[in-house]
Amino acid sequence: PQLNRMMHLFLVCSSAQVPDLQCKAVRGLYAAVGTVDTRVSDMLSVHCCDLSDVRCNNLADMTHNAPAGGWGAPGTFEVERVKLRGGASKPEGTLPSAASIWDGLKSLSELDLGKDSKSDLSGTIPPAIAALAKLEELQLESETLSGTIPPIFDKFPYLEEIRLGDRLSGTLPANFCAGPALTEIDVSVNPDLSGTIPASCFNSRMEKIVISGTRISGTIPAAISMRKLERFEAAETNLQGTVPPGICVTRAKACPATRCPATLEELDFTRTEDLEGTIPPSCFTLASLKAMSFSRTKVEGTLPPLISLPSLTALDLSNTEMSGSIPDSAGAGMPKVK
Repeated sequence: PQLNRMMHLFLVCSSAQVPDLQCKAVRGLYAAVGTVDTRVSDMLSVHCCDLSDVRCNNLADMTHNAPAGGWGAPGTFEVERVKLRGGASKPEGTLPSAASIWDGLKSLSELDLGKDSKSDLSGTIPPAIAALAKLEELQLESETLSGTIPPIFDKFPYLEEIRLGDRLSGTLPANFCAGPALTEIDVSVNPDLSGTIPASCFNSRMEKIVISGTRISGTIPAAISMRKLERFEAAETNLQGTVPPGICVTRAKACPATRCPATLEELDFTRTEDLEGTIPPSCFTLASLKAMSFSRTKVEGTLPPLISLPSLTALDLSNTEMSGSIPDSAGAGMPKVK
């Protein structure tokens, strides 16, 4: 019933005198994904920029305040963000495939239809979404979103963050990390997602790689140096081989601490059962590391004699092939571990 209501809203809106194509596109998107603004009684009675989960930019003074006289005049505003949160009902429709909707939203810098990961959004990711060339953040998380990931990610020169899920299949396209601004990817909890992590994802600007709960396999390249990496979560995956030292790098000596990017905070390979070799000694001397798990992997070797992990609160090396004793430096080196 709610989806029928939304499609009716879209048809009514399409025939009404809407002052800007952007508002038509916003209302078309709301109708397709099956959501309404719960804080207004009639979505047709308010301008699209006044919807709770929509943010617009006033082109006259580059603020988010309405122009004098309101948002009505075409060309006075850009729709910058659609982020379904407190103001929207739970999405229960599908992602629209119509190019006209995505063309009307070309000014978007943020698209988040996840509704705090409680979305029932279904269908597939349409290739037409590549029209959002100004996009900086893309979050499409839903337990019913399915299909493959289209190879469109070289079309987003400003995209910084990608979060997709939870029933996607196929593989990560080769250009998934091709965007020059990309720093975060999260495709976790997609149990039918397989293949390997594209080589372009292992670059020096990447901050977060989260692939836990997938069937992604392959190895981590040996010759990597990821000085900005904060999180690498690959629990319950099919990754193989060893963990290279370059995943646990420290700040460059010539880099002033006040201007250096944060280093690794979380490293998780729990239940990645084909992971083997030894844990790089550099992983035991990271001042920023807060949590590390190699539980239920095939890693071996012993703990290094020097351990300095002052921020660490959780360490799990259970059910591995490691041996030996705990070095004397462990207690002082991990003061926050209980």
